[in-house]
Amino acid sequence: MIAATGAYYRRLDIPGRAAFERSGCIRYAATELDVRGYEDQPVTVVGGANSAGQAALSLAACGATGNLVVRGAELGARMSSYLTDRILAHSRIRVHTHSTVSALAGENGLSSIVVERSGGGRDRPASRALFCFIGAAPASDWLTGVAKDGDGFVLTDSGLPARPPRTPLPFQTSSPRVFAAGDLRSGSVKRVAVGDGASAVSSVHLALAAD
Repeated sequence: MIAATGAYYRRLDIPGRAAFERSGCIRYAATELDVRGYEDQPVTVVGGANSAGQAALSLAACGATGNLVVRGAELGARMSSYLTDRILAHSRIRVHTHSTVSALAGENGLSSIVVERSGGGRDRPASRALFCFIGAAPASDWLTGVAKDGDGFVLTDSGLPARPPRTPLPFQTSSPRVFAAGDLRSGSVKRVAVGDGASAVSSVHLALAAD
């Protein structure tokens, strides 16, 4: 069996979020398709980990002016120093630490947001889109009998101990007949796991050939 049930991306609990989400103004990935159309536009990225930092840089690279909203006190607390240094030096990215997005505004699409600072005060920057990277929960409750990490993502291949006489195949779980692909896997590059399924099929063929 190949399990590829993915993950549920956490949403911001703010008024109007669902309507802006339906209109496409709130996104949960920053692929080339997602950032298209926001060249030279003000946008907002929410999150403090590497995925948020990569999204902010990707948007800035296409000409967008970005607000990066981080709940924590320091940008580098959960983000690699390489990304942190590039973001802090980038003229098109404004970092808001100790902050959250508390409101969205706009009639025919998103036009601005409200950024609340934990110590008091708020900003109202213009924003045509909001890219949300505040974590994910795997759709793995149904899958029992396999090893998972502390967040419930399924452990595969390199994340498992070797099973003599051979190490686990790529995408193989702790149950040798079960493979996991995509966002369900622990350690996968979330939102861009395209190709995992085909690679998992290759491992299935290897497992069957070994019988």
